[in-house]
Amino acid sequence: MELMNVLKSRWSGLQAREQQVLRIGAVILGLLLIYLLIVDPVYSGRKNAEQRLQATREAVSVMQGQAADLMASTATSQAQGSGSLLTRIESSAEKQGLRNALRRLQPSGNDQMQVSLEGASYTQLIQWLGDLDQQGIRAIRADIQLDSQSDLLEVQLLLVR
Repeated sequence: MELMNVLKSRWSGLQAREQQVLRIGAVILGLLLIYLLIVDPVYSGRKNAEQRLQATREAVSVMQGQAADLMASTATSQAQGSGSLLTRIESSAEKQGLRNALRRLQPSGNDQMQVSLEGASYTQLIQWLGDLDQQGIRAIRADIQLDSQSDLLEVQLLLVR
């Protein structure tokens, strides 16, 4: 309370012009404080939020493109991967003209098949392996022997999906 009396007495001791300068200064200081404490943080926050929104939109756009690519590749692999491993190997061999050369198909663990062929031509074998590769089936072990009398191959493969 005493401080207020001191300030009032000082204010009354000032000339009218000095009081007017102090009033204008107080208004300017008040406006500056309002700007610095309220307006500027709001605009800065809005600008930062707009930048984050734009970055998020770009990330979503990229993710949507990747999702479309993933869906397309999944659909392709599902179309290629339909059916059991045995069925796919047999149908591929039939398509490449190797059905009669198949001697043994034996499952060997998860998604693995041991395959024996007798009397297969080199060209048919390579085309068959290429066809299997397109279906996601790969040979991880191969033992190939040439029958010198017939120029045909005897093949043992370990195929994996």
